Amino acid sequence: MNLEKKINLRINLYIYFIIFYSIFYLYTKHNVGNDSSISEWLINYQGGFTRRGLGGEINFFLQKIFDLPLRKIIFFTQSFFHFIYLILLLNYLKNYQFNIIQLFALFTPIFLIYPIAEIEVLGRKEMLLYVFFISTVYLCSKKFSNNLLNTFICITFPVIVLIWEQVVLYAPYFVILIIIKNDLQTFSNVFKKTLLIFTPSLIVFFLIFIYPLSNHGHQQMCEYLNITYGEQCYMSASLLVTNTIYFDTFQTVHENASIENYLRYLLIFLIGFGPLNYLVFTNSFKQKNNYLTKNFKLYQIHIILLVPVILLFLFGYDWGRWINISYTFSVILYLFFLKSDLITNFLIINNFLLRKIFNKQKILFLVFFFFSFFWNPKTVITGDIATNSLYKIIYNSTKLIFNHDGIRLFQDNPIIKFHKKYIE
Repeated sequence: MNLEKKINLRINLYIYFIIFYSIFYLYTKHNVGNDSSISEWLINYQGGFTRRGLGGEINFFLQKIFDLPLRKIIFFTQSFFHFIYLILLLNYLKNYQFNIIQLFALFTPIFLIYPIAEIEVLGRKEMLLYVFFISTVYLCSKKFSNNLLNTFICITFPVIVLIWEQVVLYAPYFVILIIIKNDLQTFSNVFKKTLLIFTPSLIVFFLIFIYPLSNHGHQQMCEYLNITYGEQCYMSASLLVTNTIYFDTFQTVHENASIENYLRYLLIFLIGFGPLNYLVFTNSFKQKNNYLTKNFKLYQIHIILLVPVILLFLFGYDWGRWINISYTFSVILYLFFLKSDLITNFLIINNFLLRKIFNKQKILFLVFFFFSFFWNPKTVITGDIATNSLYKIIYNSTKLIFNHDGIRLFQDNPIIKFHKKYIE
């Protein structure tokens, strides 16, 4: 087996590993009473129109059809979207020859492994965004017409807005695909085409902004959940009317944060995004044949697309999630550029230290392993860095499967004490 096939096999196995543990951990936590990923899917329209309510209504509809417990339906919904996204990504990566920096970019702990390393994130609605975006990438293939892509975005985007309105901050990623697929040449053409495609989404978003759920409506929604399904409004469902869409949560988010927290996330961004940033800064568009490539460099687009997402960090608490979502969109777009042969694919290593590492296979393996599997950000801004990510995923699953509390033999042994304090 040649090196290319070995690398592709390892990528495939890695994604199968992610699929297995995603579904495993979704199942183990779907009955947990305080899990945020369940509470998100409980928001509904029974107290009136509200942001994020469509997801709950879809689950209510499925519950009535299949006559299963609501939480079981939510588990199946979450598992379906996780599975579809990872299979689509697996197929998209198939048989491509990746260089070492690209492998670092694929295996960064803020990408695929993050939801199962930080299971509070697992099952959240962003997985639906990933399915939507990578499906749009597929439709950019030459075998599909421009109208199919445009119609798909026009119809689907407002539906996603009704489920998770913050997707509007990632609309520029879809605009990039529209420009390339439609071969738009001028700003005027870009503006007219995108305005036409996104008009239904803008209408939906403004309706959400103008007509928030009242306190009375929220009470009705919670009463319906309690009476019909025996569910309480908690976490996301409880915070629906207090954490509003009106950009009034800045103080709530930052009152407990410190300089240490901000510096930590700056390092998380620089290190986690590092390989991808290196790739986009050392490569460029091959041809200047549309408005995008004529007027912008690859790294400029990469930076511009991240600017709207700053709003999430200013007014949202889940900084680990925002890093994960932003990276996912960015790396999938980069892969689209790469596989569509729109950008160069040079591996430029000018740094002396990097050259020394890449020339030593054993050292390179250790650096790769520690970078990919030994750390990950926590969910919220005030959370510390988690360590031993891969080990904990496997170790914690054995605790659940075999119903043990952890390593407890020879409890006075210094090694066991160290394991309990720093690794578990």
